[in-house]
Order: sequence, then C-alpha cells, then structure tokens
Amino acid sequence: IDGTVAGTPADLTTYADSNYEHDHTFYGKGCKNGWGTDGDGGSITPCADSDAGGRYVTTADGETQKNGTLFTFQAATSGTGGTISTETSDSPDTFCPLGWHMPYSGRGGDYYDKSKSWNYLFDSYGITYNDGEATQVTKIKSYPFSYVNSGNFFLPLGRLYSQSTSGYYWSSIVAIISHTYDLYTSSSNIKTADMSNKSIGFAIRCVTRK
Repeated sequence: IDGTVAGTPADLTTYADSNYEHDHTFYGKGCKNGWGTDGDGGSITPCADSDAGGRYVTTADGETQKNGTLFTFQAATSGTGGTISTETSDSPDTFCPLGWHMPYSGRGGDYYDKSKSWNYLFDSYGITYNDGEATQVTKIKSYPFSYVNSGNFFLPLGRLYSQSTSGYYWSSIVAIISHTYDLYTSSSNIKTADMSNKSIGFAIRCVTRK
C-alpha cells in the first residue's frame, strides 16, 4: 500500500487496526469530505491536493494552507519526549528545523514568561486566552499566527477527528509521564495549557530560539 491507491482487505493483515475497513491510504491523501461525523468512517477514495475537499484549508483572514502530517509527541520530539516523566520538563529535541523549537506551555513557574511560550507570544500581540471569546480565536487564526483547524489523529482507532472544527498543537513541555501540554483552539476558545495523551497525532508549529 503506497498511500495513494486503495488497498484490498487482504492488505489489512499487515496494517490492520481496530477499524478493519481502513486500508490506510486516506490519511494524508484522502478527501476530507468523506470523513463522516467526527471523523468516523474515513474516505477510501484518494484525492489530489487540488481537488475540492482536499488537504487545503483557509485561515481566518483568507490565507490558504495545506494540512500536513499529524505527529505523536514522541515523533514531534525526535524520540526524546517519549520517556520524560518529570512534570514541566522540556523535551531536549524537537522535529522543528535548526534554530526553531516547539513553543513552551504549562501551568506554572517561568513557562508562562519565557519568550518562546504561547502565553508570552499572545500577550505580546494583545490576545487573551482561556476566556471563551471567539474574537480572540479569530486573531490567532489570522496572520502572523495563522493557526488552522488541524484536528487530531487517534492512533488506536486509526481515525482523524475534528479537522475543520478544532486545532491541536504540541508544546515541548511534558505534563506527566503519559501526557503533554498542548494548544487547543475551537471556534470560541483558546487553551494554552491543555493536556493530551502523547500517543495522539497533533500538528506542530515552531517558534525561533531567540
């Protein structure tokens, strides 16, 4: 199965998950219009990026972006974040390019004040968070932040959820041994210290190491 053509039931002996209807071709090239309610089902018909309902999404101010790969926390941190168990520990490595880093997050200490944290960045632009205001969500989904509703990939079920309705982005900070802090956005809320399981697939947005 090469990720661009539909497989057959026989192929599932190698790539099976708990949803045996999946041939693992539609995440990455599948049309989002076929995902069904909350990600149930999934598209079995591959589509090109230029197709209607493909991977392109639009920010709040009309910028076109392409939805890319959703990473587990271990993948997002190049393997180093998978074994960290100390609360508020910063993963030493990330998938970001040289000179860039995933943002900091957390619930206390200097993680709120560091220049690479979401709180510091949003404060600098006059954006409030954790308050349920749709106008603030519009701000972070516009330039220069340009966050999009990336959704999340739940590996145990092999299904993609909430794309086009919610955005989930990894930070580099571990909350507990199995969970990590992340940025969560919906149509009406921004949470800069949400907490999610390391095994879920989230998007990555990087900031400079200044």
